[in-house]
Amino acid sequence: MITDLHVRNIALIDEADIAFTPGLNVLTGETGAGKSILIEALGLTLGDRADTGLIRRGCDQASVELTLRPEDRSVYKVLYESGIDTEGDDIIIRRRLTPGGSDCFINGQKVTVKELSRLTSSLIDICGQRESLSLLRESSLKNMLDMHGAGDLHEILEQIHEKYTLYSDVLCKLNEAAEDDSLRRRKADLAEFEINEIDNASLKPGEDIELEASYRRMNNASKISEALSSVSAILDGNDGAGDLISHALKTLNSVTEYDDALVDMASSLTDIDSLCSDLSRELSSYMSASDYDAASFNEISARLDLINHLKDKYGRTIDDILSYRDDRAAELERLLDHEAYMDRLNSQRDSLHDELSALCGRAHDIRTVAAGSLESELMESLKDMNFLNCELRIDVTADESHITATGYDDIDFLISLNPGEPLMPLKDIASGGELSRIMLAVKCVSGDRDNCDTLIFDEIDTGISGVTAWKVGEKLHSLAGSHQVICITHQAQVAAWADTHFVISKSVHGDRTLTAVDSLDENGMTEELMRMTGSGETTEAARRAAMELKARAHG
Repeated sequence: MITDLHVRNIALIDEADIAFTPGLNVLTGETGAGKSILIEALGLTLGDRADTGLIRRGCDQASVELTLRPEDRSVYKVLYESGIDTEGDDIIIRRRLTPGGSDCFINGQKVTVKELSRLTSSLIDICGQRESLSLLRESSLKNMLDMHGAGDLHEILEQIHEKYTLYSDVLCKLNEAAEDDSLRRRKADLAEFEINEIDNASLKPGEDIELEASYRRMNNASKISEALSSVSAILDGNDGAGDLISHALKTLNSVTEYDDALVDMASSLTDIDSLCSDLSRELSSYMSASDYDAASFNEISARLDLINHLKDKYGRTIDDILSYRDDRAAELERLLDHEAYMDRLNSQRDSLHDELSALCGRAHDIRTVAAGSLESELMESLKDMNFLNCELRIDVTADESHITATGYDDIDFLISLNPGEPLMPLKDIASGGELSRIMLAVKCVSGDRDNCDTLIFDEIDTGISGVTAWKVGEKLHSLAGSHQVICITHQAQVAAWADTHFVISKSVHGDRTLTAVDSLDENGMTEELMRMTGSGETTEAARRAAMELKARAHG
């Protein structure tokens, strides 16, 4: 859930710090006080597009910081795997706006907007009249129904997705293979040429490394010979290192009988003398065996040129080249045996289609049953939203000619909000306010099945009042039993249900207009309910009415 929201230099907000709580958090205030600005600021931390016009006038940057404490521990695993620090229970998201753009941070680690959106999409859901349009998308309606179908359906849908991936791959191969004979012949000729070019080279894994070492040695033969001759002269020449060490050893041995301590020194000098002799022999052997052979050098150079030419065409290493050769051989076999290849693909397609059809049929049966159950639950929830005479039907129609990764069902949510009116799709019948209430009803039904910690409702009560507003508040409070709910409202009947109440106000300081957010105590809640229900005058009757409204909600 959201524990804190800190906003700095956003529009009219100089600085605001809001400590949200579990349950139903309500934000109220006069029109234009800045309630929508808070939702925009919060949206920035969820990955919404950054509008640099939100930066407060006279400021060079703005920021929003959101502190989350998710109930789903798997979120911390996702962060850890992304290299983001996960010490402690809090996840701190920060979005900074500058005239040049924006930056996103999670626990101090810079991330992309896409990564930010991916993390928060499963934790927080903002629901407003604009977002209610998501109800009209067939994919959303199908997801809603599938969530209601539970375990068996989820397992079948996974199988459908897996089989559909294979099925699509076969269809792509069939489409690619449906080419004319001349094009296929040209492709076969090219594949055959490339295979022969690689085979004729008789490549051996690792030979390029050995050849490069030999080339480097032979190409620098004169430098090596000159250096070794100099070393040999130093060791074996007149008064060279070898003679000097031998003379030193003889001299030391002549006095070892007088002091045992000199014996160890003589032993060490003997080892040095032996090493010097061994090194001289190795140098002599290397120099006698390393005669430069121009013919061998030319052969090595030509071989390396051939290998590097093949690397330029077919891969960075010899293993890559040989792997490419095997792939081209398989392609050549397919091209030369086109009819048999097409028969195999057609057989695979038919087999996968039959398996998909069977799985889609099972999914259709489960969805049909789930639709009846969801209809009943939604109808009850809609009645609680004061849709007393509405009628709802969920149609699950099988279109076996149109198989997708989610099955072959078309899902339609049909509704009639008034007696005598025909059932019609949601998009054709519901106004913005009605859609918002329908979405709240849906959230109440699906709330136990989703993993979303926080639901945010932005003026979902627009266009309603009286009993209907009371019903909406009651439903929001009920939903807050399983989720953290944050709601912006103009209706006292909704605000009365608040567990935590914030008031947003606007005031003028000098030549600047500032928006402030304050948490209300019990007396402050009563005062705000009086403002929302009254004519602006504070009377004892208005106070009693506000207190009774609050008591009725929490009685």
